[in-house]
Amino acid sequence: MSGVGERIQALRTGKGLTQRDLAEPNYTAAYVSSVENGHRVPSSDALAHFAARLRVDVTQLTTGRHPGDALSIEIDLLEEVQPQPWYEQLATDPTALDTRRAAAEVVLGRRRLTAGAADDAVAHFERARRLVPPTLAHLRTPAVAGLALCARLQGDPGYAAYLLTGFRDELHRAGLPDPASVLAVHALLALCQHDLGEDAAPAASTALALAGPGAEAVSAFVATARTLAASSHLPEARAALTAAGAAVLESWLADEIAGAFRIRARARLSAGDLAGALADLTAARQRSTGPEALDALVDLAEVHRALGDPATARALLSAADPAIAPEADLVAEPDADALIAPGTGAHGGTHSGGDADLEGHRRDRTGGGGSAGEVRRARAHRVHALLSQDAGDLEAAERHLRAAIAIHRGTGPRRELAQLSLDLADLLTAMRRPDDALAVLADGLTAVDTHAG
Repeated sequence: MSGVGERIQALRTGKGLTQRDLAEPNYTAAYVSSVENGHRVPSSDALAHFAARLRVDVTQLTTGRHPGDALSIEIDLLEEVQPQPWYEQLATDPTALDTRRAAAEVVLGRRRLTAGAADDAVAHFERARRLVPPTLAHLRTPAVAGLALCARLQGDPGYAAYLLTGFRDELHRAGLPDPASVLAVHALLALCQHDLGEDAAPAASTALALAGPGAEAVSAFVATARTLAASSHLPEARAALTAAGAAVLESWLADEIAGAFRIRARARLSAGDLAGALADLTAARQRSTGPEALDALVDLAEVHRALGDPATARALLSAADPAIAPEADLVAEPDADALIAPGTGAHGGTHSGGDADLEGHRRDRTGGGGSAGEVRRARAHRVHALLSQDAGDLEAAERHLRAAIAIHRGTGPRRELAQLSLDLADLLTAMRRPDDALAVLADGLTAVDTHAG
């Protein structure tokens, strides 16, 4: 009995069909029997007929391989649950499809990035980028996003922005404005533009217009793809897998997307759109499970202050950093290690109000969460100072501003130091202490000039 005949018989009996059931209306039961016994080789038309009756792909009859097997490999690549050697072997397998090798390289790059080895991650992402042909430019998105993340984490947002804008233009030239790719590129571009002191709100808005459910949808799409692939509904399975890939990318960049929400929130707050800022910051908190969610609490406190609700603002600040007591002596620089809440990951986003928060995010991606905690505390001190001023407690406001300055002397960058020094000088002037105000400005100028920023 031939291999084809064996497979036809196994599938037929497994589905409870007789030889007559399989044969009709084009063939006879005797013909089916001769094929199953290996006495006759079925024609291509007969194979197509049998495949249709058995509800399988012709390839499954001729090779014995289920057409969904290839999709199962891609599902494993998306879920990232296989052990490290599995991805390493696939990435170096010369017989594998280049797109699959690229996907394996992306997984390896993400893992190295999580481990704090940005240089190693760059090598994986670059190999992934080169494996994907220009005609499938949208499939390069995870690799380019990884390269941009690494460049930003290594302190070069300018190069990251260069990569992202070049890739954005490549997608448009190729006629491939894939929504998931556009979302990823613009979310990351917004953070880089903010790092560079540029207007990041347009890029953030472009990204957020395309934001979907992210991590919440991954398991549903993957389960759907598996079910459809197993039942040989391959076009539908492929569509579900594409949707799963977009959700996985969005999930991986959840904190960056949360950062885009916060950038737009700051723009809305500046424009007086308090409701819009509130909605964006709530979305940022929902997106992030790391320090970015705590950063959003500080932003929300500022919004509630603008809404005339100081009690809620103080409660939010307390939730973001319980270590700060508004009435305490706050001159000494705080210990940042206590700021990362238990159960949160070292994976943060960006704050549109200052470069220092962005620097904290860059260090969080490589595992150095302390800086983000320090920056969050400094920002919380600043909002506490504003609330104290509103309440007429200028001495408390001074203590909070001095505490924020003390932190930024160690973390930078210069813009934050300069702004806080100006704020404190203005406060001291209002307190009729001009000599102290001049001293603060002089000290601030010295600190800004000597700071690397």
